[in-house]
Amino acid sequence: LVAAPSYYSIVLLQLTMIKYVDGVYGLRILLRFHGSAAYKALTPAVISTAFYVAFFVLFPFLHEGENIFDHPYPIAALVVAFTFLLSFKANFSYNRYWEAVTAVHSMHSKWLDVGMNLAAFHLQSDMYKKKPPTYGEHPDIDILDPKRGRRYRPPDREELAQSLDANLGDDASIHTKFNRLRSRRSLIEPPKSIAGSLKKHFLPSPVNPVDPRTKCPSLFLQEAAHLLSLLSAVAMSTLRNDVEAAESPLAAFKRGAPWPAVDPDHPDAVREDWKDTQHRVLTTWKYLLGLTRNDRDRTLYNAARPFRIIGGVSDAEVELLQAARGSFAKVALVSVWFQEFMCREYLHGSTGKVGAPIISRLFQFTSDGMLGYNQARKIAKIPFPFPHSQLTALFVLVIVFYIPILMLTFVTNIYFGAVLNLFTVMCFAGLHEVSRELENPFQNVPNDIPLNNFQAQFNEALMNMFVGYHPDAYTWLPSTNNEEPESSSVL
Repeated sequence: LVAAPSYYSIVLLQLTMIKYVDGVYGLRILLRFHGSAAYKALTPAVISTAFYVAFFVLFPFLHEGENIFDHPYPIAALVVAFTFLLSFKANFSYNRYWEAVTAVHSMHSKWLDVGMNLAAFHLQSDMYKKKPPTYGEHPDIDILDPKRGRRYRPPDREELAQSLDANLGDDASIHTKFNRLRSRRSLIEPPKSIAGSLKKHFLPSPVNPVDPRTKCPSLFLQEAAHLLSLLSAVAMSTLRNDVEAAESPLAAFKRGAPWPAVDPDHPDAVREDWKDTQHRVLTTWKYLLGLTRNDRDRTLYNAARPFRIIGGVSDAEVELLQAARGSFAKVALVSVWFQEFMCREYLHGSTGKVGAPIISRLFQFTSDGMLGYNQARKIAKIPFPFPHSQLTALFVLVIVFYIPILMLTFVTNIYFGAVLNLFTVMCFAGLHEVSRELENPFQNVPNDIPLNNFQAQFNEALMNMFVGYHPDAYTWLPSTNNEEPESSSVL
């Protein structure tokens, strides 16, 4: 159990868009080019500084006493107006980014609630004959079995330090160590029967909801996890605005694999069978020059980073998804599959004797998740308002030519004036580039939201549907005759 902190540490590291370490006074982040608004702002800043030097040399009268401005107030008026304009755009873009993050998390939260509730209700069905004893059945017992074994001791400082030194390395080694830890806790891996594409690793446990004939989770739980995973994958693939005629980039999920890289410059960011079509240096230069991908290149880029689904995806599912026209229709199609599945299974007893009003909450949670998806879809499909973007871009161009004249009026040293001009324009242009990066959080690589990473974590959370009853559910009765049932006789 001491190895557990390494797993949580890597989760925290992987949630960022671009992984970075500040270092001393944040100086280490200055070495990153791809995704940087600072270096992207160098182009207009250098152009503006070149104008300043040219004006200084060709028009010496501008800095030899014949000032254009007698007072800085006119200059301040333009700077203040432009600052308000730029700040509003940056603030609105930042709000769009965090609203998108909130919508995706809300969507996953509600759909995960559906999965956990389905699993809990399913464990009360008649499929499981030897359920754990309940406190309501034994009102006369007021003390737990002393042999229950709640004696976990948290690691001391030295043990924790040794664990961190041994486990904090590359992602693959951390996940390997965590998988060893998890295997000792008897969690169930996704079985082959779900789609024939996943490797089965099963350790029998008396508290797991398993079918004694196949040693696998019940088919009900397998299908519920698959449909929820598919619903999430299709929803997030539509947020990236691929070409409509292209197939959704979907693939089979493998539990325990390293988290998908959120940094496009990471060597593991693309599928093993895909190769980058452009050199990283060329990609960086295109980014710094503001050259965005066209629809075709963006679709190919996203196809190399597929969303993974528990149990994979069948040819029939892909065919029907392709037939659905529009992103909204594709998500609605998977939603109706899932809700029809819940209706059918409820009518045939897969959710036990849980009342219909309680079951209705599952449909409400599904609808709430769709609401979160549509909030995210609103940001993905509706761009930042054109008039505001155009006006801001216009005055960035004005600043490029205006600041050199300002520096010629108040700065007489060409070297100091050039440096001051460079940093002033770089600050304004950099803030403008920040707003441009954040205004479209599902497309602007590498500062986009790591949807692949979120999908993998959602899948890992859905796998808890297979865990079953609490590990101490059979051991709380203070009776020597209370033996745990064999794994083959749970049902």
